[in-house]
Amino acid sequence: MEASEDPQPWKDYISSDLLFQELARLKEEGRSNTAGDEFFKKRWDCVVKANHRARLGLYRMTQEVGDGLASATGLLDLYGTSSPRILDLCMAPGGFSMTSKKRLPRSIIDAITLPTELGGHQVMSPEIFNEIIYAEITMFAQELVLGEADRYLSAHPDSAKFHTTRPYLENKYDVVFCGGTVCKDHPREEYRSVDCEAPRLWASELVFTLNRLKPSGSLVLLLHRVQSWSTVCLIHAFSQFSDVQLFKHPKFHSIKSSFYLVAKNIDLEHETAKTSIHY
Repeated sequence: MEASEDPQPWKDYISSDLLFQELARLKEEGRSNTAGDEFFKKRWDCVVKANHRARLGLYRMTQEVGDGLASATGLLDLYGTSSPRILDLCMAPGGFSMTSKKRLPRSIIDAITLPTELGGHQVMSPEIFNEIIYAEITMFAQELVLGEADRYLSAHPDSAKFHTTRPYLENKYDVVFCGGTVCKDHPREEYRSVDCEAPRLWASELVFTLNRLKPSGSLVLLLHRVQSWSTVCLIHAFSQFSDVQLFKHPKFHSIKSSFYLVAKNIDLEHETAKTSIHY
């Protein structure tokens, strides 16, 4: 959801805060500076045209973010669990999984990640995984349209791309990482506009996750623009049935809107959680 779609009462409320006013002013200064556009374009070009050195740098960066998140939130302090199960969605290059493996050497890690031919990143340490499925997380139709899959699929513009399987459904995970972000070079149908693709992605990740999470398990979700109404509503929903923390890496996310929602001790029997599962 873009800022222009935020409800006016919410805009009025946050705009009354002096700190938010100053941040909004600085953001507008950055937007009006063409040097900023060039800076982010070069950063994106490095990701798209990454050589081995650049890919390794991205991998190390995600490990540092994972280390920082684990230390700040205690997410991986799974005392009393001999072989914890971890699921990493939109996993590549795999830094969060490597953080998990270092801290929990006996962990069993499964993953789903976008194939490189569709714009996904290269997996850097495949040997640490129990299983990797190369697929687009939003294409597991059975997760979102239970009981109506045939009717829904036949009329959908992406009907030929949907998966009708439900991988990992038999497993229950202690921790699930939902690290998906919209890839500009990912080929998509016209109906999947940039404005709607991010909510579509995290909604798919969350439904997939809540169907596979252990009772009192934890999840991590990559989000953007903490001040947007849709993000606030999502955080509020999780606060009703889990212990919520927000984490933003002070170095790697300092000039970006991205941050992580960390939800621990998730009560899957709470009515709001049940509604989310049957999205």
